[in-house]
Amino acid sequence: MTLDPAAGGDGPLAGSPLGDRGVWLGATVGAVGLLMSALVLARGGGYYVVVPRLAIVVPLALVGVVCVLATAGVGRAAMNAVTWLGVIALGGLAWNVLTYSFKFHSAVWSVLIPRIHPVGVDFRDGLYRPAAIFSTAHSGWPPLTLLLGKPFTLVSLSTGYAIQAAILVACALGATVLSAKLAMKVAGTPRPEGHAGAPLPGAVRERAIDTPLLALVMGLWLFTSYGFMYEVERGNIDLYALVLSLLAVWAMLRARSPWLPALLLAGAIGLKLYPAILLVVLLWRYRRRAVVPAIVTTVAALLAAGPANLRSSVSSLDALQGNVHAEWWGQTSATAMTHVLRAHTGWAPSWVGYPLIVVPLALWAGTMVVLLRRGWSERGAVLAAAACVPPMAIVPAVSNDYKLVLCVFPLAVLAVLVSTMKRAPVVWTALFGVLAFVMIFLARSTMLVAPSLQGSKYTLLVVVQVLLLAAVLLTDPRRMARPSTSTGSAS
Repeated sequence: MTLDPAAGGDGPLAGSPLGDRGVWLGATVGAVGLLMSALVLARGGGYYVVVPRLAIVVPLALVGVVCVLATAGVGRAAMNAVTWLGVIALGGLAWNVLTYSFKFHSAVWSVLIPRIHPVGVDFRDGLYRPAAIFSTAHSGWPPLTLLLGKPFTLVSLSTGYAIQAAILVACALGATVLSAKLAMKVAGTPRPEGHAGAPLPGAVRERAIDTPLLALVMGLWLFTSYGFMYEVERGNIDLYALVLSLLAVWAMLRARSPWLPALLLAGAIGLKLYPAILLVVLLWRYRRRAVVPAIVTTVAALLAAGPANLRSSVSSLDALQGNVHAEWWGQTSATAMTHVLRAHTGWAPSWVGYPLIVVPLALWAGTMVVLLRRGWSERGAVLAAAACVPPMAIVPAVSNDYKLVLCVFPLAVLAVLVSTMKRAPVVWTALFGVLAFVMIFLARSTMLVAPSLQGSKYTLLVVVQVLLLAAVLLTDPRRMARPSTSTGSAS
């Protein structure tokens, strides 16, 4: 009897999809989700009772079924893994938005988003009004936002917000394409192993992916996500910072001089301070040559509106970080998670906030150390940049959920890593399933399950960090080659 190394078994079903341990893992998860869904429906209780109870078990069933189909198709004539993640994104849309639209119709946005009157309040108080008086005294935003907001003051507030919403849509499109192109840098094909290029025992066969498909899937996820809806409703500028940050990473891969990537990154830091963590990648790329450009461009961005506005920004930001708003459950920060634990459990000690901030920082540091020890490469740079995204949302005390739009980049990187990974089916299925589950729940509105631990996105962001670190450790760079144009190279 001939063994199929992709089957992961040696019984009578070896060599067929039913012999894959990964298929059985997915089938088990799906069966549990379907059984629990049936039990919830059997108990009944009306819409407001049944739907919240189904909020976890239905996505669990969806993930299990898709895992079975994706794993069974690995190495065979079937849809690739990115396409199956597209199915996950569609399933998330159906559950996260359409399920509630059928009940609440046009009022669904008030159910999904923590709206504040008037619409676009962040645009009004963060960009428009501060730019009109050219002062950051009450905005809490970095000084460069005054220059960004100045052109909007040439029109009325309502017209300015409409323009801002259109720009945010354009930025989301740009961020999706850039994320897909950068993510393709981590794709690769293992060099032949064993006799006649045969795959290693227990390894699954190659899965081809391409940039347009990846961009389509990630765009579907981003535009139907709670974070994007929330960003547009508030009129915030996280997508501006994301586009500039991704352009800076792209420039690091292309430019010999550090000035262009430093300038782009300084622009992102001048709008939202958290992209400063990417300075680590800049310094890794250019070493000491990056020090002067990084300092000059960043200082220039922070002083763009004058020293007085920089002082006002620091004072306002300091006051905002210590405000009770930092304890609101609709955030992704470690501070908010600490409050949720303390408020909704009887066991959380007073010091629980320390490990909540140390764990994500340790995961980030561990990922960076592994990558830095491997030496500079395009693949390593993209992985390092993706690993920097979760701390952007976790570390600041005030980190509202519209910052979840940043996740389109690390999720795209994970989609490529998992799709091209050569591992035993059971390992591949586990990673694929966790990624699919995270995609569904990062896109889900916090309002529907709050205030509770289910509503916090902190844990999901930490899981993204764990997935990135696991993928980095499981993919040996010595056996990775640049993807050819036939498999969708972004070069």
